[in-house]
Amino acid sequence: MTSVHHDDATGQTGFQFTRASGGCDCPIHHDGEPVTAPLGLRFAERVQIETIPRHVAGAIYEAHHSYMDSVPLTNLVHHGLSYQGQLMGAITWRHPLIRSLNHDETRYEGDEIVEAARICIGVDFPNLASAALARSMDQFIRREARRRGIRLLLTFVRADFEGSMVKALRAKGWRCTGKTGTGQAGNRPDKQIRETPKWRFVCEVPAGHDRRQTTVEQWSA
Repeated sequence: MTSVHHDDATGQTGFQFTRASGGCDCPIHHDGEPVTAPLGLRFAERVQIETIPRHVAGAIYEAHHSYMDSVPLTNLVHHGLSYQGQLMGAITWRHPLIRSLNHDETRYEGDEIVEAARICIGVDFPNLASAALARSMDQFIRREARRRGIRLLLTFVRADFEGSMVKALRAKGWRCTGKTGTGQAGNRPDKQIRETPKWRFVCEVPAGHDRRQTTVEQWSA
């Protein structure tokens, strides 16, 4: 799920962000460069999540995702990540390609597990991914997870990545349950990212009312 892309020309680091060459016409940039918040300014309360069509999410990934430019085949819903009404990125919630998973002596079947995948921010906007994931997770649980019988959320973080996204996951109830191995998938095209080990994080979907833990506002600065 998580990557750091280094831009040799600027020395800047972005989350899941590949700067497109001039003339990018993706859904984020078709009207020009979106306005972002400067460092130090609170912005999380202005982050919004909305459902977007598959082709819109796909266009964002194709233009700006640093290592996965395609849309998952088993997606449930695509969220558009916006700041002050401006589209900034996307995240896809999908069933992972696994039959079951054991966690805390409980067995979860494949249709009870959903993965947060393709978190992609199409602008150089520090901490936006953390705030957006927090809001996206809350909305997915509220609108999708319980009615679909989803009991466990899953995501993967590159083992060489350390940043606010990891802190955001832990603050929202996610737990690291181990590290994946490396190797290509025999039934899918080779991807360089599969040669990089990743931490696996899981989060149990709370029953009843939404769990109120750390608020997204703390990720605004």
